[in-house]
Amino acid sequence: MLQELHGKAKWLKLKRELTEDAKKIWIVAPIPRKYNKKVKAIEDGEEIEKIETVKYNAYRYVYVYDISHTKGDAIPLQTQDINSNDMGYLYEKLTSFSHIPVIEKELTGSCKGYYDSQKQEIAIKNTMSLNDKAAVLLHELTHSLYDDFDYSKDRNLSEVFVESVAYIVADHFGLDTSPCSFNYIIKWAKGDPKTVLELGSKIQTCANSFIEKLEKYEMQELQLAA
Repeated sequence: MLQELHGKAKWLKLKRELTEDAKKIWIVAPIPRKYNKKVKAIEDGEEIEKIETVKYNAYRYVYVYDISHTKGDAIPLQTQDINSNDMGYLYEKLTSFSHIPVIEKELTGSCKGYYDSQKQEIAIKNTMSLNDKAAVLLHELTHSLYDDFDYSKDRNLSEVFVESVAYIVADHFGLDTSPCSFNYIIKWAKGDPKTVLELGSKIQTCANSFIEKLEKYEMQELQLAA
């Protein structure tokens, strides 16, 4: 079933109210933060003191509601795809960043991509938009870098963890994956908020690590191009 998920305030803006039996769906949401600190630098052969802005993510648990738990004006349902191509640079960066080969190929059915740990490769469906490819590649890279669950026993935990990390990393770099991420997380969490809450610390730690790795890689690329 296609779902559309928003917080209470967003539903009210869409002229829809929550029903009396509305059920909260918990997700982990990133909150951008920054602070200024004094650092020493060398300019023109002299040591000077500068103010540097440090950016980082904090996190909090927020809850959203499915459209089926609201009433009011009709709205067009969104798809679970990201049918746009304005984040092509992110897909290219992720492809070159990947520690294992990324290939595009024809994939049938609902499969958009996969990570093969034995072959050590990531496959991405070749007919998708660039934004969809970036979202799927983030998911598969998270599997390859941080997923230490026993997939045969804890597949639900694995998928909730991986997509939560991918969503946070995507958001940090300006890619909104909520149309597909929220539904995916809810599907594998089987509607149990405890699944997401219990993984919160692990999700935050790995998302921060992934973001740091990508930013360092981006900085190295800029230095090589200079």
